[in-house]
Amino acid sequence: MKSLALLLIVALLTAAAVHAADAADPKAVALVRAMRSDEIAVSGAKRAFLNGALEEKYPGTEAKCVKRIGYADFTGPFSRVVGQAMTPEEIDQALKFYQSDAGVKYVEGMLRRLRTRFGDDSGIPKIPGDEVITPKQTAEIAEFTRSDLGHKITGKEMTESPAALQFGRQMLEQIAEKCTRK
Repeated sequence: MKSLALLLIVALLTAAAVHAADAADPKAVALVRAMRSDEIAVSGAKRAFLNGALEEKYPGTEAKCVKRIGYADFTGPFSRVVGQAMTPEEIDQALKFYQSDAGVKYVEGMLRRLRTRFGDDSGIPKIPGDEVITPKQTAEIAEFTRSDLGHKITGKEMTESPAALQFGRQMLEQIAEKCTRK
């Protein structure tokens, strides 16, 4: 009974620490949500588990469990990747773009294309409505994606940074730990 109580206390302290770390940079969290990077990362991990690509490394994962994994548990950790790869000024600038009408259309278009590529069961959210982008929004998207910051966000500096690679490994391990038959 004492070990159960101790385990509960440790879990609560861990959850509080994670929550405090997430709350430390609300702009990075907001940017991750605006880019929907957490959703995209989790859907990629789910696809890797479900198509058998990780069976050798993580044997015995249960597909039903993997399908139920949500992205919200990974928003905070992904925001720490953003915080390590970008300066506060870059986060502000990127957040301004991704929360603009053009930025929202950019993300929604990317999600539509990813869903088309990987299929309806990919875990990538369905974006309702038609993709309508004005010439002004197209120009804003082009300007951002050609900028140094746009290259930083979509390029190796962010996606293959040590923090991003560590986040990816930890995400896979957490999913496997939660969904492996015991």
